[in-house]
Amino acid sequence: MGRMKRKVCGILAAAVLLAGCGAEIPEETVPVTSAETEVPFPVPVSETAYIPHSELLRCLYFDERDSNYYDSASVIYETDAEVLCGVAPHHLAAGHFIAGLYRTAAETRGDIETVVLVAPMHYESKNALCTSAKSWDTAFGILGNDRELTALLHSRLGAAYDDDMTGYDHSASTHIPFIKRYLPEAETAVLLVSPKAGADFPRKLAELLYEISEMKSCLFAFSIDFSHYLQPSQAEEHDAETLQAVTSCDTTAIERFTDDNVDTPYCLSAFVRLSELLGRQITAADHGNTYTVGNAPYDPTQFSEGVTSYYVFLS
Repeated sequence: MGRMKRKVCGILAAAVLLAGCGAEIPEETVPVTSAETEVPFPVPVSETAYIPHSELLRCLYFDERDSNYYDSASVIYETDAEVLCGVAPHHLAAGHFIAGLYRTAAETRGDIETVVLVAPMHYESKNALCTSAKSWDTAFGILGNDRELTALLHSRLGAAYDDDMTGYDHSASTHIPFIKRYLPEAETAVLLVSPKAGADFPRKLAELLYEISEMKSCLFAFSIDFSHYLQPSQAEEHDAETLQAVTSCDTTAIERFTDDNVDTPYCLSAFVRLSELLGRQITAADHGNTYTVGNAPYDPTQFSEGVTSYYVFLS
């Protein structure tokens, strides 16, 4: 997998995402339950309002004003079929791309029970994979945790229960309010993936998610940013290479990519493999980078570390 760096490219992304960065994250936190605090399993979304606040994960990077902008700037992407899987960024500089993914899924489907969110792990941990059994406290209400699917991520893939990592890493947390806003009846199960996941991980994850697709109606969302730390012309070249690999389902090429192409090759490969298992064709619905999404002239002094590229892929 490509190098995982803590720096976030782009002025807009940095302003939103770096507010909480730099804190040390405990390596693992197993959810603590008792007779008084344990949430019955399974928990319908309509019945989660009584969950104690301490038992919820918080959306650390949410801003209501920005959220309204993402909504107004987003579009429902044209698609010939219902959306089963999708890729969208986690940088909020491209928040309207994230909104577009979930708006499109909501428009094409009315039966989504759970959003399975797969995202890269940006911080050091002894665990290759992390998840949490907690629900999320959002500005749009409580987003319930699908504990059945979360337990499968734990038992079948070995994902460790780590509430701190799951809640703190912006790769997952930034998507959560969008899920609740556009898919209010859905629950979620989150999987954070580190570079230590292993070469066989994309296949194992894709096969498990395919099994899950036969159990219940899910949207499989992958939180992925693309080329990092490059000048715009270089980023465009690598983005074209990435686009070719994704649309041709060349997982061998994808799994060899570095940060020049994508922040989490294993997650992107799993998305492609899952789309193949589901018999779905992948289309690129949107594309941009840190400076183009802001509609501002490129100023190399403002982007001294280069730009980050964004895609929305649907299948």
